[in-house]
Amino acid sequence: MAARLSLWGVGPKTIGLTVLYGLLTLWITRQWPQCFSLGFIPYVYLLAIAIVLSVPTAVLYAVTLHAISRAYKADRLVTTGVYAVCRNPLYAVWVFLWLPIIALLCNSWLFLTCSVVLYVLIRWFIGREEKYLEERFGQEYLDYKRRVNAVMPTWPRR
Repeated sequence: MAARLSLWGVGPKTIGLTVLYGLLTLWITRQWPQCFSLGFIPYVYLLAIAIVLSVPTAVLYAVTLHAISRAYKADRLVTTGVYAVCRNPLYAVWVFLWLPIIALLCNSWLFLTCSVVLYVLIRWFIGREEKYLEERFGQEYLDYKRRVNAVMPTWPRR
């Protein structure tokens, strides 16, 4: 069996590369704000939307992190709560919430492309995590994987 992955999995690698890309997008936005800023919306509205979105995003992130931390310590697979909707909700929160919030705060539509970059990186690197989970949890993980998408939320079927 493969060595146990850290709690963070491939997150540091994907987030690190996305941060580098994000810094580049912010530099480009600052060089040519007329091309890349969200100038058609007053900044005060962007700020208000970002603040309003930040509160539930922070709560969701904290709940998700708490659930995976407990499961990691207990060496068990978590498939309930937010994990019943998405196998990697920590990554999903970054792709669909934190990065767009940062784009609003930085007034940069170009920064929104960080979500696409992060999603692609996650899909590229996630195989290592999935292989480990398949080896560790076997059929339970394979059934879970069949039911629930990796990053895009899977809406429960009736």
